[in-house]
Amino acid sequence: MKFLLLSPHKWDPASPPAALDYIAEALEKSGIRSEIADVTFTELQELESLLQKTRYEGICLTIRNLERTVFSERLHFPLPAIKNMVNMIKKYCDCPVIVGGGGFSIMPERILEYLGADYGFFRGGEEALPLLIEYLFENKGNLEEIPHLVYFDKGKTTCNSPFSYQRILPPVKRGYFNYHRYFRPRIENFSKFAPVETKRGCPYTCVYCVEPEIKGRTVRVKPVEDVTKEVDYFLSKGIDHFFIADSEFNADVDAAVELMQYWKEKGYHRKMKWLAYTTPCRFSEELAQLLPESGSLCITIDFGHVLNKMLSNLGKGHTVKDIENAVSFCQEHNANFKGSLMLGGPGETRETIREAIEFFSDIRCEIFLSLGIRVFPCTPLGEMVQKSGPLVENPNLYGKVVNNDDLFEPVYYISCELEEDIFGYLQEFTETSEQFYTLAPHFRLIKTMHGHFRGVQPEYETSGHLDQHFITRSSKEVIP
Repeated sequence: MKFLLLSPHKWDPASPPAALDYIAEALEKSGIRSEIADVTFTELQELESLLQKTRYEGICLTIRNLERTVFSERLHFPLPAIKNMVNMIKKYCDCPVIVGGGGFSIMPERILEYLGADYGFFRGGEEALPLLIEYLFENKGNLEEIPHLVYFDKGKTTCNSPFSYQRILPPVKRGYFNYHRYFRPRIENFSKFAPVETKRGCPYTCVYCVEPEIKGRTVRVKPVEDVTKEVDYFLSKGIDHFFIADSEFNADVDAAVELMQYWKEKGYHRKMKWLAYTTPCRFSEELAQLLPESGSLCITIDFGHVLNKMLSNLGKGHTVKDIENAVSFCQEHNANFKGSLMLGGPGETRETIREAIEFFSDIRCEIFLSLGIRVFPCTPLGEMVQKSGPLVENPNLYGKVVNNDDLFEPVYYISCELEEDIFGYLQEFTETSEQFYTLAPHFRLIKTMHGHFRGVQPEYETSGHLDQHFITRSSKEVIP
């Protein structure tokens, strides 16, 4: 029996679909061989040819993201292209199509219905996949008893409850696909580093964040020996740079300290370098001391903001004092760190942005500025936006603000206090300093409606009827 495992995202630079290692191992335990295809390296014509000439008993797709994470005037949304891919699969293959991944877990029932796939798994579906295999091919069990499963029941999508999580995260076998296609050493971009997960789950309550939906709020820890076995596999292949793929490396600070202490004692700081995201919450001095001693190349601290009012508005669990402590600990112990600020949220003004940037002007670290917050329905921010009335009447929203009440297609929150040339305002800081940087292109944040979209235009095939009365344009624009 053979399955095709498919990564449907075309990334630049190429990013390893680590989730397919997890799925391939789960299938292997059920006696199923896997073939892996990544559309980053595979043209659609090649995929179509593969589907025509190969018989598969099942096809799994992992949907990792629903956005590029950077707000720009050309709006990205991968699901229409993935839907076309599912349609092509069903044209040539008479087998179940199973979807999962972090992006899928944000809106599992809605996405399964939209794609027209047969089954889906949200969160840690690899642990429940063998149960679905038994149901499909051995006529064992019942669909309603399979944890994490999303499926159609009498024409409606149904989502089963997840497993009751244990604290220990099970080990993972690596190496089902060629990581050398993705790995470029000594380039500080996590997509070029081998990803290793040391814990899963996010206990925090940031108003915009989907990590608790994707990974659960319970933090599950992988034993240090199991994490290190994965590291050893990559080291044996000549890959010695790693990205720690946790939501926050110090979400369980005791587990993080234990792992770094183990790597220090076993000499791994001489064998490898690694990156990770961290939070100022629970950022201990012992953590900072062990970072350089265990091989850390650099960490990125998710500051979010520096004003306590804005931190509260963003739902952050830390204060400016926690930020000051984290910075001080890193400086004292020579731990390399960067930071990130999430700008544009509720209550943001140019003054609050200026204060946040000035806070770091005397601190030696790079700061990534992110402006524009994707609004998802499963978050407190999404619930606030939906309760406030029609999207099109909310002056803080950009993206698809018509015929999108469920926030399925991209909508971004940018405080209306920031005005049209806010990206130009940020550019004043990024152009005159090497400390502050952003990936967002410079454009004017205007209220112009492009069909159902405010301020931006989609680079994807949108859905829904186009209401002409929502079209606005400048005097130079002509709509045929």
